[in-house]
Amino acid sequence: MRIGIVGARREEQGIGQFVARDLAALGGDVVAIVGTREETVAAAAAELKRLYGLEVGGYRSVEAMLAREELDAVAICSPQQFHAEQMQAALSHKVHVLCEKPLVFTPGADNVAAARPLVEGFAEAGLILMVNQQWPYTLRAFDQCWPSARTKPVRQLEMLLAPAEDGPGMIPNAMPHVLSLLLACVPTGGRMESPRIQRPAAGRLDVKFDYVHAAGRTSVQGWFIQAARQPRPAGYAINGCTVRRTIRMPDYAMFLETGCQGLSAIAQGGPELVVTAATADSGEIVQRAPLEDPLRLLLADFISRCNAGTAPGVDPALLDNVRLLDALYSAAGHAIA
Repeated sequence: MRIGIVGARREEQGIGQFVARDLAALGGDVVAIVGTREETVAAAAAELKRLYGLEVGGYRSVEAMLAREELDAVAICSPQQFHAEQMQAALSHKVHVLCEKPLVFTPGADNVAAARPLVEGFAEAGLILMVNQQWPYTLRAFDQCWPSARTKPVRQLEMLLAPAEDGPGMIPNAMPHVLSLLLACVPTGGRMESPRIQRPAAGRLDVKFDYVHAAGRTSVQGWFIQAARQPRPAGYAINGCTVRRTIRMPDYAMFLETGCQGLSAIAQGGPELVVTAATADSGEIVQRAPLEDPLRLLLADFISRCNAGTAPGVDPALLDNVRLLDALYSAAGHAIA
């Protein structure tokens, strides 16, 4: 596969550099990148060559890259306001797309109306469209920690995340991860009821809602605690069975682990406890499962689907995620105002 990367610099929270690295390691031929300015494109290309030995052509727009390069796929790692336009360009040139989350998002807009023709267009063209939502790829490790938790219907889902920003911006930053995990565990096509959003302190947002679906009702709780530095803590609980993602430094080995401290206690403890909970030497560990890098698992899945060459059809979870995200962002704005 010949692949282009949109947004390949490691600037602020960008992951394009890591996506390029892992796609190449998985057998993809990363041949081109897109950036906003000539100097940033040159800097990104030099960094990819220095770190990973990648030789890439540099472009200032997706259209210019697609017109010049014969590509099979594009990874869109640019800011969210550019996603729709860049996906449309990729669709016009009949290439597969992996897009950073959220798929599309403009505050106050009807983002489902913007996303639907793209999702349906890729399906009709027999092309893969995936979003970089990694948490469903941790469920295998979760099942090692809690073998029986998902043998029952999922009635409760809780998640703790630590986005870098504060306020309503936490919703498009962090909520797609919660929603992707939810929609991996219960049927799509449900409805949201009783959204309850609070901002108990600066740098924190608490989100609750019920998701009513074909298999019943699932109570969803999200705790978002602002954390400016890496590694950022994260964890989730399914039917009361809790795991935390911990990271062992300096080799950056990842684990899911259970322990005596639940997500609620960590969230109530504030930013200091949240940051401490990210390291693998905190608290009493009951069970620990090695966690293969979920980004690499997602990218391997993307390459596998592209190589399969079969028409995927419309993935309803893509539009459900956008629909629920819109509703929660609106509720967050009202709550904070």
